[in-house]
Amino acid sequence: MAILFVTLGLGIICFGETWHLGKNQNWQKLADTADGALLASVAEAKQFVSTGKTAKAKKVFGKLKKDYPEFAGDDFDAYVKGELLYSKRKYADASQAYDRFLERYPKSPFFQSAIERQQQIATAFLGGYKRPVLKIFKLSAYEEGSEIANKIADRAGDSPAAKRALETLALSREKRGVYEQAYQAWSNAANRWPTGEMGQESLMGMARSLELAYNGPAFDGKVLASSKSYYSEYIKRYPQSAQQLGLTEKTKELDEKLSQKELLIADYYARTGSTVAADFYYQQIIADWPVCAATETAREKLPEIKKELERQPQPPKKKKMNWKGLFL
Repeated sequence: MAILFVTLGLGIICFGETWHLGKNQNWQKLADTADGALLASVAEAKQFVSTGKTAKAKKVFGKLKKDYPEFAGDDFDAYVKGELLYSKRKYADASQAYDRFLERYPKSPFFQSAIERQQQIATAFLGGYKRPVLKIFKLSAYEEGSEIANKIADRAGDSPAAKRALETLALSREKRGVYEQAYQAWSNAANRWPTGEMGQESLMGMARSLELAYNGPAFDGKVLASSKSYYSEYIKRYPQSAQQLGLTEKTKELDEKLSQKELLIADYYARTGSTVAADFYYQQIIADWPVCAATETAREKLPEIKKELERQPQPPKKKKMNWKGLFL
């Protein structure tokens, strides 16, 4: 029983030579285990499900239920329902079946196996799988995939499945070009796992997603400034990795883009006669980015702006109130 629970819980079975991962985390041949026949039946059922052989999978599950009546509970039936739908490639229906199972039987020994199946469905949906509708149309299932991934993360706690779900969600959003949504997924992961491997990956993901979200100097530069702050934090936390990735040069590139953005604003104010504002932005560029190309341009244009300010008539000074005169 314990061996089977570990096998189902991890969802890791090597079919090629009928090996399995034992309790000591070492690979063992089924023939060498205490209950090779049981594990072989489980492996066979899962293989038939994965390869779409529904009738054979149903037959093996039925035999398992008969030979091992200790599994003949409602949770087993609910789990098998999802498996058979999955074997038919009815992923949307299978996901709903797994979802009901996970909601009703959180302590079932089949819980982790169902989580793994949900992960596979979420990956397919987020990867562009189109679900059939009314047997005629096929629609993208990104939203369903996102929902499944987030539920996995909520249910699986700190397990590798939870981390993998958020990672899959974030990377799929990057691939689709919805970078601010990708940032939200990476941010969620960073909040849950601020340190360790996932903390490192999510920090890089946040920086990368915000950098990709920047649409050029004609648009808001806040995302680019935030991206630089995350890259800088990565350099501080993981200097060796940052050096390999060339992140110091990356931050310099972002400084160039940020300064160009501010230069565009300064030039606009200079062109429209808003001399005071132009003077402010040119000086700000020089102060914030002393070595950027835009700074040289700002230095060249600033003297003319200063002259223009001097030529502008100054507002009359307000006379001081003669308080003594009020009483004379």
